[in-house]
Amino acid sequence: MWKIAAIILIGISVFLFFRNLLHSWVLSIKLKKIPIGISPNSLLNIISVLLAVLSVAFTINASLVSIINTHITNNGQTYLIIFLIILAITFYAMNVKVDRIQYLEKQLDSDTKKLWENYAELNEFYRQKSLISAIEIFTNSTPTVVSVQRYRYRVLKNHKKLKIIINGDHTTVREGDDLNLVSQAYFEFDLDEINTIISAYLKATVSFKTYNERDDDIEELQDIYLKLLEELDKLSTEQIDNYYTYKFELVKLLHPLLEKSMNVNFNIELPSDKIKKLNGRKSGIDIAMFLLKDYMSIKANLDLFNYKGTSDSKKARMYSNLQLTNKLGENFIYVIAHQTDENWTQEKVIQKIEEDTEKFLDIVDAEIHFIS
Repeated sequence: MWKIAAIILIGISVFLFFRNLLHSWVLSIKLKKIPIGISPNSLLNIISVLLAVLSVAFTINASLVSIINTHITNNGQTYLIIFLIILAITFYAMNVKVDRIQYLEKQLDSDTKKLWENYAELNEFYRQKSLISAIEIFTNSTPTVVSVQRYRYRVLKNHKKLKIIINGDHTTVREGDDLNLVSQAYFEFDLDEINTIISAYLKATVSFKTYNERDDDIEELQDIYLKLLEELDKLSTEQIDNYYTYKFELVKLLHPLLEKSMNVNFNIELPSDKIKKLNGRKSGIDIAMFLLKDYMSIKANLDLFNYKGTSDSKKARMYSNLQLTNKLGENFIYVIAHQTDENWTQEKVIQKIEEDTEKFLDIVDAEIHFIS
């Protein structure tokens, strides 16, 4: 009777062992993993069944305990070896499982990182798309706005040079209008000269702090202006290059400052043909000067410049520069082209440009807050 029970017990154990082993292997293959070792859970389940069956057998027949003791005493070494083998297999399987878990955790971290990177790129795409869409609506719905150009920029100090780099980022042009575009441009100024102008400007505008105009000293500012003007006056038109274009831009920068300080209006005393060539040499210079004035802390609230070309359709065109930094720390220059009217007064031109600019700032600000 007990032999039959033992055979049945061994048969059940073998069946459970191979059933669980086969189940683990099939599952591993489905997961595209090479099956190694035996599942610790399978071994624990088999041991649990053996103990349960033995407990029932001991309860039914108490003499079975002495029979088993005698059997184990005679075959103890064999069972010890089997136990140690099973124990080694179990620990090995557990180590394999732990290694697998650690591998999956690392893979999960890597996949999560990639997911966040993709999310950031997608968010940036929709952020830009939303903002550009708003700019297009503004351009097409504002009668006096011809275009909006956006530039990324950098201001760098390098080997006694101040470099301004602008890169065209996006342009929206009203249908039916043409526009001169700047895709990329570099501008280089002498840093010592710029610092000298800054120092002279501070001396000429002490009254901004003291509220007493008698504290202002414009002599140094005048000297710099006259020195630059004399240098340009000695040039022939054939000698004019970008270097002198930058010099002339500094003259134009100082001119209104001196007019305001001296409370008198005067013209830049250079031949008209020379002024024309100096003005037309470097595309995008007005944007660079806008950034330079910001660097020098002498920028006005609204920076305007007019069209300098020969096209009749652009004669009444004015441009305004806006410098914006979004929450991500990206620096942009927006250049808005305004179509004014030759019959408008200067006050009306400025008023209309200020209205368009205010509307544009409201739209951009709303979009940046919405998508940030």
